[in-house]
Amino acid sequence: MFRRTNAAACAVAVAGSALVGLAAGTANAAPGCPDVHWIGAAGSGERDGYGAASNGGMGEIVYDSYVALQQQLAQEGRTITAEAVDYPATDVPDNAGIGDWLKYMGSVDTGTAALGGQYAAFTAQCPNTKVVLAGYSQGAMIVHRNLAAIGADPNLAASLLIADGDRHPDDTTVNIGSASKDPQKTGGAAQDWPILAHAPAKLPANVGVRTISVCDAGDAVCDYDPKADKVSPIAVAIHTSYTTAGSEGQMWTWMVHQLLGGASSSAVPDGSQVLPALS
Repeated sequence: MFRRTNAAACAVAVAGSALVGLAAGTANAAPGCPDVHWIGAAGSGERDGYGAASNGGMGEIVYDSYVALQQQLAQEGRTITAEAVDYPATDVPDNAGIGDWLKYMGSVDTGTAALGGQYAAFTAQCPNTKVVLAGYSQGAMIVHRNLAAIGADPNLAASLLIADGDRHPDDTTVNIGSASKDPQKTGGAAQDWPILAHAPAKLPANVGVRTISVCDAGDAVCDYDPKADKVSPIAVAIHTSYTTAGSEGQMWTWMVHQLLGGASSSAVPDGSQVLPALS
């Protein structure tokens, strides 16, 4: 489903190698603090009901991405901890009125503030720990809306946006997936009504290069079609199809690992190698 490009892999490799150089001049994690900390934001409706407890309140795809990274870091002797963003993750209204949509956007606002507070609290306690922010769907919007404010903070090593409702097709992010990069396209659903949804502008380049945005063509949320009379079952199916089980999910976790300063010689998911000149 997703199409990996050498350009995307190389962009992350360049950013990752830069972070390796930066890390060499800093102290290791403080006593009692992990090498890496993951803050995950669940998608709409993922913090209630069946399965919520098993994925730590982060939602299935964000949690699975965390576990994949945890396994990679463990092989290197590095530690990682995680926490979920504490917010309602309100369900998307189904043909509802303005009051229901305001409730949904209130959930986004609550999550945005919660993530900002949780990030500040953690980095104050562990100032030398690298942090990864990750979110899916509504959770990706929450991460995205914090990036303009904290994206340049030295603790923030990488961000992962999966099916982001705030997505710009031509953002400065490292983009993977089959969704169009045409700036004339709407992108995320919130960008169809940016003033009402207070959707963010494109990210500064120094933040975008450490932000991985995953979106596939036809996704109901991140590749929104404003001309459609209603959201089709196919668009919903695409939106709910992201998984770390295949090479596509392995690609985005590989990219996050590179941004954390992972070994530049590690193989990308399809077996090819990062160019030696970029290591």
